[in-house]
Amino acid sequence: MKTPNRLQRSLIGQYLYFFVTIAIIATLSLFILNAQIMNYFLDSTGQVEETTQKGYSPATPEESYSDQQKRVFYKMALQTLLLFLVLFAITVYAFGRRTASRLTTPLSSIADGIRDIAQGQYRKRLNFKASYELAQIQDDFNDMAQRLERMEREKKELEESKQRMLIDISHDLKTPLTTIRGYIEALKAGLVDTEERRRQVLRLISDKASLMSELIDDIFDLSKLDSPDVPFSVEFSDITEFTREIAAEYYEVFEDKQLDFRYDIPDRELRVPFNAIWLYRAVSNMLSNAWKYNPPGTTVELKLVTAENGVEIHVADDGAGIPDDLKDKVFEAFVRGDRARTSDGGTGLGLAIAKQVAEKHGGKIRLTTTNGQTSFILFLPSNM
Repeated sequence: MKTPNRLQRSLIGQYLYFFVTIAIIATLSLFILNAQIMNYFLDSTGQVEETTQKGYSPATPEESYSDQQKRVFYKMALQTLLLFLVLFAITVYAFGRRTASRLTTPLSSIADGIRDIAQGQYRKRLNFKASYELAQIQDDFNDMAQRLERMEREKKELEESKQRMLIDISHDLKTPLTTIRGYIEALKAGLVDTEERRRQVLRLISDKASLMSELIDDIFDLSKLDSPDVPFSVEFSDITEFTREIAAEYYEVFEDKQLDFRYDIPDRELRVPFNAIWLYRAVSNMLSNAWKYNPPGTTVELKLVTAENGVEIHVADDGAGIPDDLKDKVFEAFVRGDRARTSDGGTGLGLAIAKQVAEKHGGKIRLTTTNGQTSFILFLPSNM
C-alpha cells in the first residue's frame, strides 16, 4: 500500500497559502488606491462646484486634468505600489522562513548526519520535527546508524577475538610441544634410565602429540564451519536412532570414570533433516565436556525431546557446574572451565564447534542452569 505523499501536500498547501496571501495584499492595495482616487476626485468636484457658484466659468475636461492633478495621481499610485511591495516583501520573508523551517532545516540535519556517518561517527542520531516523509527518512537514518554502530562494535570484537584466538592457539600448541621436546632431550641425554620410566615418558609424549593433533583438527573443523564455500548437506533421517547409537557408544566411557550415565530417548521414529557427521561431532563434544570436567559420582543425562517445530537434544549433569563469569562466553573459542588454561584438558573448541553445527542446521544451542544442574540444549528444526 502506497503511503500518502504528505510532503507534497504540505508544499501545495504552502504555495496556496502564499498565493492567497498575495491575492489579499493585491486586493487591499487596489482598494486603497481606489479609495484615494475617489477621495481625490470628490475633492476636485467640490472645488469645481464652489468655483462655479462664485461666478467663475467651469473648466474644460482638458483643463481639469492639469499637470498638478497628474502628479497627485502618480503620487498616490506610487504610494500604493510601495505599500504593496512592502507587504509583498514581508509575506515572502515569512513564507521563506516557514518553508525553510519545514524543509531546509531537516535537510541540513540529514546532510550533516550523512557527513558524520561517512567520517565513522556512527553514534550520530537525527532529532527534528518534520513532515511524514522527512520523519521517515529520520527514522531510517537512525536505524541505519544504529546498525552500523553495532556492526562496527562486532567488527572490533571479532578482531579482538581473532587476536585472542591466535594467542591461545600459540599457547596451546607451544605448551605440549615444549613438553615433548623436554622429554625427547631427556631420552637423548640418558636421563631416563629404567624401562618402566621410558615407557611412561613415551606414553606422555604420545598423549601430548594426540592433544596437538586434536587441537589442529578442531581448528580445521571450526574454519570449515565458518567458511560459506564448504558444502553442508543434510538429509531426513531418524534422530532417535542416531541419539541411541551415541548413547551406546558413550555408556562404557562414563562407566569407566564412575559417572552415572542416563539417557531418555523416545521409542518412536522422529525424522528431521541433519548432517549425521557434523551432528555427531556436536553431541559428542557436549558429552566429552561432561566426561572431562565432572568428578566421579556425577549424574550425566542424554535426552531427546520433541519441541515446537523441531527436536531438542539435552546433555545435562549435576557436577561441577560452570562459573558465572563464563556462562556468557562458554560458546566462544578457547573458553574452558579450567581458568589456568592447563594443556591437559580439552582444546576449548568443542562448544564453539557445537554452536556452529547447530547454526548450520538452522537451529541453536543454549546453556541453562537450574537447581544445580547444568544443561546444554541443542535445537534442530524440523524443516530447514
